[in-house]
Amino acid sequence: GQYGQSPVILVNNLDPDRATPEALFNLFSTCGSIWRIKILFNKRDSALIQFESPDHAENARLTLTGCRLWGRNLLISNSKHLTVQANRSDMEEEGAKLFGDYTTSSLHRYRGVAARSIPSIEPSKLLHVSNIPSHVTEEDIKVLFADHGPVAKIKFIANRDQTGSQDRKMALVELPSIQDAAEALAAQHGTVMEGLRVRVSFSTSSLDTVR
Repeated sequence: GQYGQSPVILVNNLDPDRATPEALFNLFSTCGSIWRIKILFNKRDSALIQFESPDHAENARLTLTGCRLWGRNLLISNSKHLTVQANRSDMEEEGAKLFGDYTTSSLHRYRGVAARSIPSIEPSKLLHVSNIPSHVTEEDIKVLFADHGPVAKIKFIANRDQTGSQDRKMALVELPSIQDAAEALAAQHGTVMEGLRVRVSFSTSSLDTVR
């Protein structure tokens, strides 16, 4: 490719009080498979994110540049680093909060998926929420997302996945703005509801077309 061959991107203009490796993993894993994330110790508004491959990293740069998160527009560039390394300070108390290793995470969305098969889903105010326990109600979903702006609309949708049993359901959840949705996704992907880890992604559907 004509872009940088590094699987690492540099993300700037984060809110240093709200950025955590988990929140960044939840948002950026919509674009590819992430191995490690490091928020810079001396520059807390910046983070290095290492993807499985340069293609995944480039997908993230193109898809999430300019996305509003925590009141700021994300700035994303290719990094000159080829890996994100943990040094000793990353394992100690303060540094450990700034470093995340996701090589064995169960919350990956595209583990081992060829980059060309990963959809470039632009952030939208409509979220696709799956792996929801079957008796969870619309009210429960509203409570889950309540910190991220009042939920505008919710629609439970049929589980089209043949392996998906009837004891789990999916929903489309519309929030007031793309920023609200990005923050909700960053906070709630992987949240445990009654023993199941709820999965949250941006949706390409529109509520009007879903039956």
